[in-house]
Amino acid sequence: MLDLHALSSGGSLQPTFGAVGTTLLGGDGQSAPGVPIDEGANLVGWGALTTIADTIAGLQLLAQDQLDPINGQKLNFGTSSVLGVLHQWDYLPYKTGARSFNIAQVTAAANCIAYMLDYYPQNPKEPPVTVDRFGRSAGNTQYSTTYGGALVALTWKQQAFAPAPLPPAGKYAILGCWVDALTNYGLIRFRHANFGTFAPGFPVVDTSLATARATVNGEDLFSNNGHQFQVLSEYLKKPCCPVFNLTAQGTGLNYEMAAITADTPVVTVNLAKIG
Repeated sequence: MLDLHALSSGGSLQPTFGAVGTTLLGGDGQSAPGVPIDEGANLVGWGALTTIADTIAGLQLLAQDQLDPINGQKLNFGTSSVLGVLHQWDYLPYKTGARSFNIAQVTAAANCIAYMLDYYPQNPKEPPVTVDRFGRSAGNTQYSTTYGGALVALTWKQQAFAPAPLPPAGKYAILGCWVDALTNYGLIRFRHANFGTFAPGFPVVDTSLATARATVNGEDLFSNNGHQFQVLSEYLKKPCCPVFNLTAQGTGLNYEMAAITADTPVVTVNLAKIG
């Protein structure tokens, strides 16, 4: 099962790399900044996002579990970078200590978010599945939800998934989602009793490709909206589509989103009925 958490800071003007070390507000779930919530964590992805008024000149991850814990993994894009969001694939089993993130920005010390995406081999009540993105599926359906109020910058906000009328009762896999009305970029994760303490999710860009934003690189997570968990399954060769039970009483599913600015997102979730 995947699990997404994040940190924030007021940013750091290049060439200085400054720490992104404040646990994201709104109930992120970390007991300590940069420390996974459970044993058995494997860091499979990490990255950062900033505002359209600023861009990423460099990003660094430091962890005691790395091959080179002194220098860590350091990405430099230079003073002319127009990169506004970055996703980096990884596979770093957790043993000890906290993961630390440092960022350098091009034009100003503006707000930023760094995130970490862990994969846990242990299964919650309903283990995730792999759904073939390139095969036919007769059980797919999509439902849209508009957030009830704007996000607060650098803060998780929860929204219930409660379409009316309710979809047919059964077992559903989340394939991914489309997110609109984002000024910049954001993070989304999902909560359900079937997921236990884990909150699977991923970074997102605005589906409508708003022109007033910094550059997005050609990362598959950003170019396959609606299918992000399927992309993660293909990259990691592990089941990543979260599975939840929907009953006649309700879905029990919640979204949690965080962004740099006070957006009011529209989320369209892509589901496959598997039971």
